[in-house]
Order: sequence, then C-alpha cells, then structure tokens
Amino acid sequence: MTATDTNRTEFEALVRQNRVLGALPADARTLVCESLEPVFIPAGDTVMREGDPADCLYLVAAGRLRVIARADGEEHVLAEIGRGDVVGEMALIVDRPRTADVVALRDTHLLRLSATAFGALTAAHPNAYRAVSTATVDRLLARQRVGRVSTPAVSVAILPLDCTPVVMHFVDQLTRSCARLAGDAHQVSVEDARRVAGDDLDRGRMASWSNDLEGDHALVVYLAEPEPTPWTEACLRQADLVVVVGDATTGPALRLVEGLVHGHHRTDRRTELVLVHPAPTRDARRTTRWLGPRTVDRHHHVRDDNVGDVDRVARLILNRGVGVVFSGGGARGISEVGVYAALLDAGIPIDAVGGTSIGSIVAGGAARDMTPAAVAQLLREAVVDGKSPVDVTFPIVSIASGARVTEQMRRAADGLDFEDTWRRAFAVSTNITKGEPEIHAGGPGWFALRASFSIPGVFPPMRNADGDVLVDGGVLDNMPVGIMRAQHDGIKVVAIDVGSQRDVRAGGLPESGVVSGWRWLIDRVNPRAATDDMVGAIKVLMRITELGGRDEDKGDLYIRPDVSGVAMLDFGSFDRLVDAGYEAGTRAAQEWLSSESPPKF
Repeated sequence: MTATDTNRTEFEALVRQNRVLGALPADARTLVCESLEPVFIPAGDTVMREGDPADCLYLVAAGRLRVIARADGEEHVLAEIGRGDVVGEMALIVDRPRTADVVALRDTHLLRLSATAFGALTAAHPNAYRAVSTATVDRLLARQRVGRVSTPAVSVAILPLDCTPVVMHFVDQLTRSCARLAGDAHQVSVEDARRVAGDDLDRGRMASWSNDLEGDHALVVYLAEPEPTPWTEACLRQADLVVVVGDATTGPALRLVEGLVHGHHRTDRRTELVLVHPAPTRDARRTTRWLGPRTVDRHHHVRDDNVGDVDRVARLILNRGVGVVFSGGGARGISEVGVYAALLDAGIPIDAVGGTSIGSIVAGGAARDMTPAAVAQLLREAVVDGKSPVDVTFPIVSIASGARVTEQMRRAADGLDFEDTWRRAFAVSTNITKGEPEIHAGGPGWFALRASFSIPGVFPPMRNADGDVLVDGGVLDNMPVGIMRAQHDGIKVVAIDVGSQRDVRAGGLPESGVVSGWRWLIDRVNPRAATDDMVGAIKVLMRITELGGRDEDKGDLYIRPDVSGVAMLDFGSFDRLVDAGYEAGTRAAQEWLSSESPPKF
C-alpha cells in the first residue's frame, strides 16, 4: 500500500467516524475524501480569527485546537477540538464570518475542505447540505444543553513532581485505569521514543510517530521526567492534557520542571494536579498551599493504593465522570441521604457533587467520602436531636440570629476548605447584589454551606469578600445541573429533586390582601376561636428558595423521591424520608444500568 493509499484510508476513517461528515451518504463521503487538503499548523498558531470569511472547514487528523470567543472584553474558552472532530462548519453552512478564534494547542495536522469543494459537494449531492446542517444543529443543541463540549483527550502527559514510591505507584495505576476505560491506552517512555526518534528526540520524527500512535490507540500516555529534560519537553509538546502528580507529604513549592507547563495563556495545555496522600488519611487539608503557586484547571486528591480514587481521576480526565446534584427542599432534603446510599449500593461511582441549601450539606458529606450513615447522623444531630437551628431573635434582619446554624455548619465542615474534599464539590448560594448564582468551589467549607442555606428572612444573609449579599441558592438555582456540567466536560449528571411541586396553599389567606398579625395571634391563644391553616411567613420564605432553576436541565438520571405530604419543616419524618430516598434511588439506578445505553464506569 502506498503512502497515498494510506492517507486515503485514514481520511475515509476520520470522515466516516465524524458526527457531521459521517452523516453523509457513502458516495458523498467519497467526494469529501477526494477534496480534503492536508494542512500543518504549528503549536501556538492561529487557525481562524473572529471576523474572517468562511472559506473552509477543518477536520482534525491529529493534534488539538482551542476555540476562544470574546465577550465583555474578556476571552472565554468555548471548546477544545481534537482528533476526528470538525471546526468551522457552521460559518460555512450559513455563509457568515467566523464568530470565534481557533488556535493550535500543539502541533496539529488538519484536513481542509474548502468552500468551493463544499459547494461542489452540495451541487452533486443535493441532500448533503441538509444532512450536514441537521448534524450540525443537533451538535449545537447538545452543546446548548450540556454547556462546553470538548473532544476527550487522546494524548496525556503525566508529569511526576517527585519520584517517591507513592507517586510512581499512582502513575502506574492511573495508566491501567485509563486503559480499562478507554479500551486501549499505550504508555510511552523515553526509551521507546529514542528508539524511534533518536537520542536527540528529533521533533519531526517525534511528531510523525506520535500521530501514528494516536491513530492506532484510543489513548496515548507519555510518562515525563520530574526534571526539565528534552524528553519532558517532548511529552508536554505532544499532550492534549497534562496531569501533574505530587506527593502530598512533600513541600508544596513550585518545582523547576513546572516552568515548562505554562507559556502563553491562549495555548496552555489543560493542566490538572493530583495529590497522593498516605492510605490512612481521613481528610486532605491545606490544599491551598499547593494551589497558590500554580495555575491548574482542576485538582484531585487520592489515597495511596485506593483503586476507587484512581478510577475517579481517570474518569474525570477522560470526560467520563459521574456527578450528583443534591437539590434544596427543607426537610425533604433528608431523603437525598437515602439516594446517596442507593447509588453507592448499586455500584454507581460518584466523582463530583454539588448542592443547594440542605442539598449542599449532603453534598459536603459525600465530598468528604463520608458514609451515608455518617451523613444521616450529622443531619439528625443538627435538626432532630439537637436544638432547632432557628434561634429566634428580634426580626430586624431575620427571624433567627444565625448563631446556632452557623455553629452547626462549622462543626460539620470540621475546619476543611472546599478544595480539601476527596470528591470535587461545589455549593450554590444566590448573590442578590448581582442577581446571579454564586458558586462556592473553594474557600472555607462552613461558609459555603452557611451561605447556601441562608433562607431569606429566616437566617441572616452572608457577605462575600466583595461585600455582596448572599442568600439561599435555591432562589435562583435549586438543582444546579448546569453548573456541574460547566465544571466537568462530558460528565453524566444524576439530579435529585426534592423541591416541592405544590406545597404552599393559601388556606385562610383573605382575598382582600389585608392580614392582621395581631388578630391572628389573639385567635391562636383564644380556645374558642376557629383556627385555619393560613400560609405563614416562614413557609412562604422557604418556598421561595425552591423556585430557582425549575424546568431546566434535569440531568442524565433524574430521581424524585416520594416526599409527598412532607412539609418543608417536618424534620420529624427523618427515617421515612431516608427510606423514601433509598427506594427511589435504587429503582432509578437499576433502570439506568439496565437501559439500552447504560453508563460506562
């Protein structure tokens, strides 16, 4: 087979597997393959600029691109495009100027389909335009639902900061875990590279060899050295993603080799930090010491020789993670503990968690890898066995002073920051100064939980570092599925909904709109007066915290426990609520795992 034949075979495979061009009939795909022009783009170069005419589309044969848009004077990463994906097709279809910049993150080989060739394709195959347009629109709708959509990394550079046994053991485990998830992962060492590219690691031969490896394997893993050597530079140059691995028992100072990781901010590789802790570690602490001197896109904590921790990192870096979102709903949120238990019992891994209001408390426990029983005990002590969190005061700011609930949150967080959790985590409050959700993915854990649980009028609001006022997250986003998707590319989201569908009724509320609190109080203490179930201030205020984000994305698995008949303040139904959550979670998990397209863990 000649080189031309080899290229033609590779072109055909890439076109056939692409979600847009693969929608074409076979004879139209053949014409596309005959029209493709190979183009080489060095790392750091710009492929397209916002405002450029739509003169072509590109199919990525090897390498990685970043799509960047400008808004309000700032740049935003819209997506990262890798092998087998296309870019520039929308502007070509609608014949409009480019709407974003596209830059090469590493040396990239593209296949160019010109506007002229696209016109010839649609002229020869009239249905081709519709097929490509439909596939493109479907892709855009999917992106609109799940947020940023990036092609999973096909080449990963693992950069150990230390050669300690726990670090090297983790590196070996991570490679095996990635191979299991991807179906095939090929690890490359400096000895392998020298046999192919020579002792000087010739850049041209390295690039050609790396492209071949990416074509032959689902994932290529480059094992770099903890020093700024030519081999480490070569690993980073070929990587879609850099995973920096450190021994948590060593000092957090920036290592010399880390200077190779970051260059120009537009073309920096996505970088993630993994800290390996001794096996018996209960909680990771003081993570900010490591994050302070570094710029990383995401960080992970793992315990030495803990396969579950290693698999969690592998799923997240390969865009195959599972996240659970815990909604707010007052006492009904207790049922989410039962769902948490059901998911674990069903063998569904949980890689990331997020929550609103009481859901943030459950999420916080899950983030620390607490057992469901431990989370239930924490909640029981806070709302059933102990004093009410509502410590009544003169209602200038709120009905409660907030001292009791704040102390409970401090006790629950145990001095941890959100950066310290085993599972990636966030809580949501509402910034009423800016009128938008406030995402707490870092900082003191107690503050995040307290802000998310600041029911307006019941507990005092919190203030952030900028002096903005924060109240309960449920006001704007009671089930933050979209936030979870935005934080983790490709994640499958389990959404637990315990918000009321019809909890507040007018009861004895008069149609006149006039209510005398004094008359109501007199009637309450008068044994002969007729009583009614008129809606009260606390019920109204708590109901407000459930309204945010309704009718939005309900996740990939939506679970709604049967909490009918349970009021928002009915914490006395604790055991019933946990059981209801477990039953609903078990049923939903079984259906998901036995579906036609079950998730792959």
